[in-house]
Amino acid sequence: MALMSKFMRQSGLRKEEQELNSVITNLNNILNTRKGYGSILKDFGIRDMNEFISREHIAIAVMEEVKANIDRYEPRVELVQIKRVDDQNPLRLSFQIECMLRETSQSLHMVFDTVYSSIDLGSGGNGLSG
Repeated sequence: MALMSKFMRQSGLRKEEQELNSVITNLNNILNTRKGYGSILKDFGIRDMNEFISREHIAIAVMEEVKANIDRYEPRVELVQIKRVDDQNPLRLSFQIECMLRETSQSLHMVFDTVYSSIDLGSGGNGLSG
């Protein structure tokens, strides 16, 4: 991704906005990739959680996977916290993830949803989302 961004111009965006968009895109790719698929890196992405029976065990495993992937594959951010969002649906797990951009200390707030395989990202204060 980073290599291609060197050749692509995002017209009208300041350097900080381009960097933020790059981080959001990378986090989206990392957390929406199933481990073992879509990458030559064996530990890239979130593994299949079908081995777990308990919802609590799945939640703990997902939080560990998210933390490990962010630490390993997105060095531009620091994970501040990850917490589970309560949901009445027993098949759905959602997590709120807060990161900070290392260079600017700008806060990113994410909601990672395991049922819909989606991530909604927003940055604190500037209205960008991905």
